Amino acid sequence: MSAGAAFTPEEVERCWRDALALWDVHVQLSPPEPHQPFRPGEAAPDEPLAYIDLARRQVFVHFDLLVRMGARDSLTAVLAHEIGHHVRFPHTLGWDAELRVLEQRLLPGLGQSLTNLFFDLQVNEFVGRTHAEALCQVYRGFLRTPDGRKKNKTRNKKKEDGDTGTSGPSPLFCFYLAIYEELWRREPGHLVPEALLPKLEEAYPGFRAQARMFVQTFYALPDPRLQFLYFCAAFIRFIDMPSEVGFCIPLAGDLGAPDEGDLDAAVQAGGRWQDALDEARANGWLDDSHDTKESDPLETIRRATAHRPGDDGGRLRRALVGRYYRRLVDQYILKLPASPSKPEPYLRTIPEAWEYGDDPTTIDWTLTVIAQGHLAAVNPLRRELEADLPPPSDLGVPALEIYLDTSGSMPNPQQDLNAMTLAAQVLSASALRKGATVRGIIYSADNPVVSPWMYDEETARDFFLHYIGGGTWFPVEVMEQLSEERPDALRVVISDSDFLYNMRQEGAMPRFVRGMNRSRRVVAFLALPDDVSARQVLAPVLGSPRFRLATVQWMSDFGRAAAALADALLEK
Repeated sequence: MSAGAAFTPEEVERCWRDALALWDVHVQLSPPEPHQPFRPGEAAPDEPLAYIDLARRQVFVHFDLLVRMGARDSLTAVLAHEIGHHVRFPHTLGWDAELRVLEQRLLPGLGQSLTNLFFDLQVNEFVGRTHAEALCQVYRGFLRTPDGRKKNKTRNKKKEDGDTGTSGPSPLFCFYLAIYEELWRREPGHLVPEALLPKLEEAYPGFRAQARMFVQTFYALPDPRLQFLYFCAAFIRFIDMPSEVGFCIPLAGDLGAPDEGDLDAAVQAGGRWQDALDEARANGWLDDSHDTKESDPLETIRRATAHRPGDDGGRLRRALVGRYYRRLVDQYILKLPASPSKPEPYLRTIPEAWEYGDDPTTIDWTLTVIAQGHLAAVNPLRRELEADLPPPSDLGVPALEIYLDTSGSMPNPQQDLNAMTLAAQVLSASALRKGATVRGIIYSADNPVVSPWMYDEETARDFFLHYIGGGTWFPVEVMEQLSEERPDALRVVISDSDFLYNMRQEGAMPRFVRGMNRSRRVVAFLALPDDVSARQVLAPVLGSPRFRLATVQWMSDFGRAAAALADALLEK
């Protein structure tokens, strides 16, 4: 494909070879192609200069933009920059996810991740050893374009003694450029607009000295975690309102987005940062205004997904929350018995004579030699495999119906750990791992949500993350109806004292009794300080062999008690 009027195919191929030679690696990337507008026919100021489409393993370059920036001779440096992200910085999306989770701890609500700037500083240090002036042409040219001027305008920084802000590129972008001036030994004003230098020193005393100190310290740090903490500490100074941070910098928007698996691993990686955080505090990089304590996992998930556009953040948050609850469930279910849908065949049948045309692999030569002696070769015996049935305790596992109270007295399970939600997931996972089916009923005051019968843990786990809020009314009419449809099911109610209040209402207990009498068994699994009031309210059903009362005093006991309850209900 032609690179356009600005570059010939031969030029592009030569620059690509030179860029690969700079890193001295073999990469599985296709030679660069011209960038195609994301929204053809529309004004798109955010179109990137260059990027890698990892799905196609294809490099794209906005050749026309490179020419408009006056940086036509910088193509090799731009391509080397892209290759650097692919082979070394960040190299894995998991590492990028870890940094994004950590920066949300230091700057909660940060509107745009700074990790792209962090990785660019690492890539450009290497590329700039041989192509520093070419990279300078890119940054200077970007400031001359309308997009560069508009996207990097600063909001004035207000102080008590008046307006000491700057106009033009944002202080954050200016500091970023000043670092490159120091790194590549350029005079002040080579990249940072010269007219802004006095204003920057006034608004940020020691501005130039800090850029010089950054270069001397950042690239000398031996550990990438320390590098990132030092980077954050330096750039935080130039961020007044984290939620409104937004910038467009050439070569800084070409990183992929970590997926669900990457972010889930990053959420669990907090402990690996503790030594680096302690050292950063000891060095004075971070102070009490920076949150260096490991957050609750659900809060970490909320922060890490809050800046995702549209509905993507909500879907990703729900998936990560589901993984978090799954790990908790696995902690409580110690035994993992399962009734396989296709039992493994490994028991031998009674021997029979093998005949021509039978499968040769069914011949049991050991038995044939023992039984037939010297006639073994002409009269072999065959034995086939038959399924080994599961033990009787795993047969006939009843269907399980779980009624989960999600009223306003319970926390939203996606924001805070909900022990009742965890208990429902433990019970459902226990039943499903034994080959049973599960149906869930999420209820509050109105409009309970009833699931279809579920056959796998992921579906059940996701369903039990639903939350309604509001008042509490146990849907006894739903239980009565469902007990007619499926009288062989076990039914478990997970609630607190609100359930007892509901059972005191007129007509509730008789309907509950009718539903109970059509069930294999009904269990009220309640969080109560003691069971005195429960025994008083539930006296009409306590003597029934179809009813059981199970209570826990503390919410923290719900998961463990649910696992014990599952064993009692599902084991014969």
